[in-house]
Amino acid sequence: MQKKFLIFKITFLLIFFPFWGFSNSLNLSENIESTEISVLTCDPGTQIYSLFGHSALRIKNPKNGDDLVFNWGLFEFSENQFQFGYDFAKGRLKYYMGIQLMSNFMVEYRRAKRGVREQVLNLNIQEKYKIIQLLEENYKPENRKYKYEFFYDNCSSRLRDIIKKVFKENISFYQSPKSNKLTFRETIHLYLKSFPWLKLGIDLVLGKKIDVLVSNENLMFLPLNVEQIFDQSLVQNNGANKNLIKSKNTLVKSFENKSKLSKIGLYSWVLLGITLVLIVFKLDKALGFWSSLNLFIVGLLGVILVFMWIGTDHNATKMNFNLLWASPFHFILIYCLIKGSWNNFTYWYLILSLILIFTTILFWFTLTQEFNSFVKPIILELVIIYYYYFKKCGFQINLGKTNG
Repeated sequence: MQKKFLIFKITFLLIFFPFWGFSNSLNLSENIESTEISVLTCDPGTQIYSLFGHSALRIKNPKNGDDLVFNWGLFEFSENQFQFGYDFAKGRLKYYMGIQLMSNFMVEYRRAKRGVREQVLNLNIQEKYKIIQLLEENYKPENRKYKYEFFYDNCSSRLRDIIKKVFKENISFYQSPKSNKLTFRETIHLYLKSFPWLKLGIDLVLGKKIDVLVSNENLMFLPLNVEQIFDQSLVQNNGANKNLIKSKNTLVKSFENKSKLSKIGLYSWVLLGITLVLIVFKLDKALGFWSSLNLFIVGLLGVILVFMWIGTDHNATKMNFNLLWASPFHFILIYCLIKGSWNNFTYWYLILSLILIFTTILFWFTLTQEFNSFVKPIILELVIIYYYYFKKCGFQINLGKTNG
């Protein structure tokens, strides 16, 4: 495993760090009239890290022999693999802006047949100089690293921010039809149609903070939205409007991924059906085992969600109301099932649990947080399990009183 990681790391360094030992200070202002600055938009891939595409900035100057890519999607590898994974999970992995040769940048995209398009910015010399100044400032060692936030601070939003700093109030961004129509969750769902299990995992981990409507500027957290909005944006120049984009080029043709759409909702209805069958046919021992297995998996999910809420720096995983049904407290009922403990404590615990789960069902209608359709049968299954053992607990308590 260590050997594989080392090989991957060396390959990564060869592709992404052609300027190892590159001077900390840049000088891109020479022959600036010949400089061409463009936005690169890369299509989504099939790997998890590439599902939402990528954006970068290209600086090309034939007179100087420069053809460079400024990339905000790089991060450092730790020698300690566990530490690397831990920092990633905790949201403490620092991303940074790096410089690549254009030829090296294109290697992966040509191999994977992921489309790459270039939008040449319509800039005068002063505007080119401002962009270069911003890049040189950002490339300083003390400024390169930043805390990555998928929805608010990433490789795409950084390009938007550069354009805003250069043109200030003179930039008029095109109003996308999706502006203030979709939430962050709905926006990323558009990219996950062919990946239902990944969509489920993302919906479980991300809390209510992403269930807000996305403004036009915030839409540009995704590369394809940056491309679309930049393409029709205008800049006021000496009393007249000019297009932000001067010309467009296709560097790698898009290859459409024709993977079949797969639906997973049936599986959760099957789980609910098994629970109902066991109850209807009064298979109490089988139901006890089946309930314990379901409660263990959902309780373990609850532990993960608690960790993602209070144990990490990810803002999007806070305020997660999935914890109303996916609770670590399910382990209490597992203990009661194993010990056969049916007393007043168990009785009130079951009542409180039912209240919490019913509260979850209310969120389906208030839309405070959108739940993945897969979990709705699971929530109904939990209601049935808890209600069944609530009735059983009440019966056992009454039976004990009668015998007494």
